[in-house]
Amino acid sequence: MRAPRVAVVGWPGRYRGPPHGAAFGPLLGGGGHPAAPPPPGRPGTEPGHYLERVGEFDAEFFGLDPQEAALTDPRERLLLETAWEAFEDGGCTGSRLDALRAPDGTPRNVGVFVGAGAGDWPLLAAEAGAASRGGQWDIANGVSRVLGLTGPSQCVDTAEASVPTAVHLALAAMERGECAAALVGGVHLLLHPWSRRPGAAGAGAAGEAVGALLLKPLDRALADGDTVHAVVRGSAAAHARDGVAPAAALARAGALEEEPALRETAPCARPSVGGGGPATGLALLTRAVLQLRHGVLVPAPGREVAEPWNRPDPSEPAVPRRAIAGLRGAGGVDAQVVLEEYAQEYAEHHADRASSPAPHRHAAAAPTRDRVAGRGELVLVSGPTPAHVRATAQRLGEWLRAGYEVPGLAAVARGLRTGRAAMDCRLAFVVHGVEELVRVLEEAEPSCADLRDGRRDPMRLGQAPETADYLAGLWHGGRLGQLRDLWLAGVDVDWAALETAPGAGAVSVPIPPSALLRTALWLPAR
Repeated sequence: MRAPRVAVVGWPGRYRGPPHGAAFGPLLGGGGHPAAPPPPGRPGTEPGHYLERVGEFDAEFFGLDPQEAALTDPRERLLLETAWEAFEDGGCTGSRLDALRAPDGTPRNVGVFVGAGAGDWPLLAAEAGAASRGGQWDIANGVSRVLGLTGPSQCVDTAEASVPTAVHLALAAMERGECAAALVGGVHLLLHPWSRRPGAAGAGAAGEAVGALLLKPLDRALADGDTVHAVVRGSAAAHARDGVAPAAALARAGALEEEPALRETAPCARPSVGGGGPATGLALLTRAVLQLRHGVLVPAPGREVAEPWNRPDPSEPAVPRRAIAGLRGAGGVDAQVVLEEYAQEYAEHHADRASSPAPHRHAAAAPTRDRVAGRGELVLVSGPTPAHVRATAQRLGEWLRAGYEVPGLAAVARGLRTGRAAMDCRLAFVVHGVEELVRVLEEAEPSCADLRDGRRDPMRLGQAPETADYLAGLWHGGRLGQLRDLWLAGVDVDWAALETAPGAGAVSVPIPPSALLRTALWLPAR
């Protein structure tokens, strides 16, 4: 029986370099970044591929106590930030996250599967005379708890194969109906000098990384209007016996109809993450998605420069590019994941259901019956504090001004309305062009509605059953100004429900994530 196809709809990550830079640059370059000493403020001198600013965290964004956050393993904090970015990247926060329900109706039925090792935070905490909070399990459980996710939640440790093994477990959980979607994460930090001693990282220099993949059944992703970055065809994980890898299990799953054109193995990741433990498998999966998404083969052993990735049969556009990413962990577990591209021209050929709509990739929203000519676009920005709102608005303005991979005003406005959570501090504009939007976003001190004082929805419209029809009437009538004012006053508006007209375009399109205002949170000095 062929395994159901699963879509990759979100995929943020951090590798060596500034947190807000080109996150995946090290994975695309030929030599990555050469190993270097730890960043300033971190003990030790062993060269490696280290993340910067791992001691910083935005506790206020997630509603956490800063003193408690300072005692929390930085791996948990980093993964929480990355998980939120994955949900935003997939346009899956707010009501769209609530809509991922279990068979019994429980909302936010998302599983969390995280590849992570034992870590050295407890050792640092003991040396500082402090009690570290939680344990290895909390790296996954903490994400579920803070974001209110109700699916399975577990950490996986099969050394370098941890993240591919986590994907395998996530696919099985979705197929069994245990979760409507899955967040697969991986995180690896080397905080104590003992962890970075020569030989501790195995082959290659020490390495750190954090990343996540947001997975949804392909049919559901297409029905929800998600951008599909790649498709997971199948997976396998088994303890290798006498050097035999579980390729037969992949074939039985129907994932390998033919030899993949690309194999991502451990040596491919070493220039960017070294001997990165769980970060190794994370880097391999991310490299595979990047190459499938862009149709380019990046440098790897035996390939010094990037080159176009031609399809297996150029005369048959319905034959996709395919990749297999996997490796064997130090303990002998061999885990493999098969992915393939998903593109517009063969959507019908590869959809599990003939009626599934075509996928969306950087598509501008198409005109709908509900769009009133010349009415403009309603753009919404929110955050937990006015400072977060201003920082996010500034980031969006800079991105729009740069013009790189901007899918168009209508798609951006729709993505911000339907794919982002409505927080307490809010900005809203009705604009008629990208230049106008850039101008209002980049104002030094834009006025911001602040609902933290409890004055939300003063007329209690949210309690009236007629409000949904009233809001729909405003939307279909093009009354964007009134909708803006109601949203700023705290009225809950289910934008995804309002914008279900055929041809409305992609709900989720690539938009920069909400700004996080990180501050230093670390163990107290002894």
